[in-house]
Amino acid sequence: MVFDQLTQPSTFSFNTMIKGYGTNDLGHKGIDLYIQMRYQGLDADTFTYPFLLKACNGLKQGKGVHSLVVKSGRFSSEIHSLTSLMTFYCSFGDVESARLLFDRMPEKNVVTWTGIITGYVKQKRYKEGIELFYQMKNSGFEINELTLVSVLSACANLGALELGEWVHEYIDRNKIVLNPKLGASLIDMYAKCGRIDKASQAFQSVPYKGVYVWNAMIGGLAMHGYGIEALDRFREMQGNGIKPDGITFIAVLSACSHSGFVEKGKEIFHSMKRDYGIEPNIKHYGCLVDLLCRAGLLNEAYEVIITMPMKPNAVLWGPLLNACSATANVELAEAAMQHLMVLEPFNDGNYVLMSNIYAAKKRWDDVARVRQIVKDRQIVRNPGHSLIEVDNVVHEFMVGDGRHPCSEEIYDMLEKVAVTLKDKSKYSGSSDHHLDHL
Repeated sequence: MVFDQLTQPSTFSFNTMIKGYGTNDLGHKGIDLYIQMRYQGLDADTFTYPFLLKACNGLKQGKGVHSLVVKSGRFSSEIHSLTSLMTFYCSFGDVESARLLFDRMPEKNVVTWTGIITGYVKQKRYKEGIELFYQMKNSGFEINELTLVSVLSACANLGALELGEWVHEYIDRNKIVLNPKLGASLIDMYAKCGRIDKASQAFQSVPYKGVYVWNAMIGGLAMHGYGIEALDRFREMQGNGIKPDGITFIAVLSACSHSGFVEKGKEIFHSMKRDYGIEPNIKHYGCLVDLLCRAGLLNEAYEVIITMPMKPNAVLWGPLLNACSATANVELAEAAMQHLMVLEPFNDGNYVLMSNIYAAKKRWDDVARVRQIVKDRQIVRNPGHSLIEVDNVVHEFMVGDGRHPCSEEIYDMLEKVAVTLKDKSKYSGSSDHHLDHL
């Protein structure tokens, strides 16, 4: 209303409104306003295009803005506009376009480097994100808290403990304050890399423990099977005046699931809405189903799935099928598989589980039928893979993979290990038939 009362709105005024629309999820109005601005003969400035990008709701619109930047000439090499474009592409998962922009940028700063690293990490391309971080570090650029949060996230998902410890040392050496997000990232990294002791130490060193920090610690304890400690932290968190959120309950329910606290888990699940005003979402239902499946309460888990207020997805049916394989419960397995064949038609693991369940009951015709479905649908089995960090470099190995430059030496060493184990087993008198798989 105020903007409409301006007799001669300037580019600054238009920019402010475009930014306001983009921030409030009214991007289409921001784009209309940009068209109005150009129609009135006003030129865009260095702020217009970044604000216009925030108003875009898809790649096609963003590429349109990109073309405007290129046509303008003046801003095609301006770091603020290019960084905004790069961040936009990353936010929509198009890291290839973002990387092209990044590589061609005549000038880079800490925001640019952090943006491209974060883009790769969010797309789960952790190795490339870490490689870019090394390039950034070697180029002498300043590293800020946001950079470190992204790098720690990559370390957590790759199990790159050595680099994660270097980041921790860098934080201490440069006296960087552990804000809630950075503290939570550090705790999460240590927990996922198997060092729950160091995660606990990091937790103690965070000066202000917001909900992110508590969630990371509770989730880490849950992951390591420390259910009692996780529940203690949950109570302590509330005693310190921190209100739990939806993520907190995922961590707490996961702790109950991993530790077999069935009744406590059900009690916490039902308390979410009653005591905390948090409506359980599909992830919370997934935790409850996982809890029941691990406890062998398959019929109760099935009842939860079919009566929940939202449509169940593969994350709920999958644990039920997996649990059925332990008990060879054919009836429930078939019910789960019926849904999974629609939700995940090419997930090879589901068909393997179903085939094994039939085989356990000696239903060979059904085993053959499942195998025929796999063949007809041309479903390819995804090979297993593992990661290992050596001298700050993360190496990935696939089953039967010979692409690694040291493959010959690795297989030679593996053969020597197998021979040594066989020799040892002869002296100890133990059976060595399981070593043949090596």
